[in-house]
Amino acid sequence: MSNVLIRDVPTDDLEQIRAAASARGVTLQSYLLEAVRAQARFLRRQEALNHMTDRLHGRVTVPEEERQRVLEAIEAAHTARAGALADRDGE
Repeated sequence: MSNVLIRDVPTDDLEQIRAAASARGVTLQSYLLEAVRAQARFLRRQEALNHMTDRLHGRVTVPEEERQRVLEAIEAAHTARAGALADRDGE
């Protein structure tokens, strides 16, 4: 793994971050590492979305009526699954 050194962090900012880490019961290093990893995940997702946007550029969009039917079918499936899980838990 690589190391990172950040210079000239404003004292108020660092104290705020230390307090947040302390409130979560983790070290400053753990807290900052998770922040860096979260940012990297975000950037990877953005890159994937941008790639898909480029690939889909100029393609015909799904008609709104068809899109709505798909969303309603998904909602119905979620509702049915939630009901099945509730019935199972009630046994």
